[in-house]
Amino acid sequence: MARRRGDWWLALGVFVLGGCASAPRGDSIEMEAMHFAVIDGPGGRRVEALDPETLFIEGNRAFEAQDFAQAADKYAMIVDRFPGSRWERVATFNAGLALEKDKRFADAVPRFEALVRDVAGSKDAQDALFRIAACEEAMQDWSGMHASVEEILRPHFPGLGVGDRIAALALRGRAWEGRGELALAERDYRAALELYQKNLELRGLDKSPQVSLAQFRIGEIYKDLFASIRFKLPLERMARDLEDKSNFFLMAQSAYLRALRLQHADWAVVAGFQLGALYEQMYIDMLAAEVPSDLTEEELGIYNEELKKKVRPLLVRAIDIFERNLRLGQRFGKRDDWMAKTEASLARLNDMLRAESRASGEPGKAPVTP
Repeated sequence: MARRRGDWWLALGVFVLGGCASAPRGDSIEMEAMHFAVIDGPGGRRVEALDPETLFIEGNRAFEAQDFAQAADKYAMIVDRFPGSRWERVATFNAGLALEKDKRFADAVPRFEALVRDVAGSKDAQDALFRIAACEEAMQDWSGMHASVEEILRPHFPGLGVGDRIAALALRGRAWEGRGELALAERDYRAALELYQKNLELRGLDKSPQVSLAQFRIGEIYKDLFASIRFKLPLERMARDLEDKSNFFLMAQSAYLRALRLQHADWAVVAGFQLGALYEQMYIDMLAAEVPSDLTEEELGIYNEELKKKVRPLLVRAIDIFERNLRLGQRFGKRDDWMAKTEASLARLNDMLRAESRASGEPGKAPVTP
């Protein structure tokens, strides 16, 4: 994709001839540095002339074509071969971004870190720190992510806006959560949401993915606490378990519903799926509750039948939520893993409901066709 060889010889010829022309004394022509590289290709080895502008254009083309490995190589050549050029800083950031897109997170981080050192205290450095935190989250380097977000909130950049502060609080909450510090995680998530509520007049803030992230992750915290409780005998413990599990259920449900109401295209469908999964988990856990060992076979059969009748509304409710979530995703034009998970869960629960209905002689719910 380099320029044609003739173009390069023409450019060199103009430069050489310009040196011989009778220009006024003291005039000079400053040109970008140029390198020559030996390239191994299908037709054998060839020599190509490289300059930062051409490499940058080629990197952009590769990035737009989603050839992130090629884009990263082009940008890296600018940084490594042309230090100090006017393309170096933007190429450094783009190299990190291309590596991140290529899921080479460990390679991306040093590129972003180099930019932070080079332009410390600037908006560019702040943007690079956000990308470092995203890479560290992908690698589940929670301590590193926490340190990166702390640097943003210091604040690393004095002009840190409301949207970026909300994003940083939400990301620090994610880092706390990854480290198992759930109380601190919830504190940061709620701080992000409180800051959002205080600045509702700011245009576009309601579309921030980090606002929806903070609301969704609160639901995840309580869903995990809910799922950790199993119904165990004796009956006194089971009563406490039911109360605690129900409280966590309601808190998770409330958080997911709030995330749904924000109607962010990426997070609403995820929240809808997890809300349906919450009802499904309660249904499964109640059916799996420990049973007194002194029940006769007949008594056990009656107990199981009555329990299924009691918990059946949870199954019906989960199906209804998954149906609604499919419609929501279709409205957003979503065709991702969460839509596939919703479809799979809906089909499975419809099968379960039909099986139960046949066993009890009741009409079952027809499956939904998306």
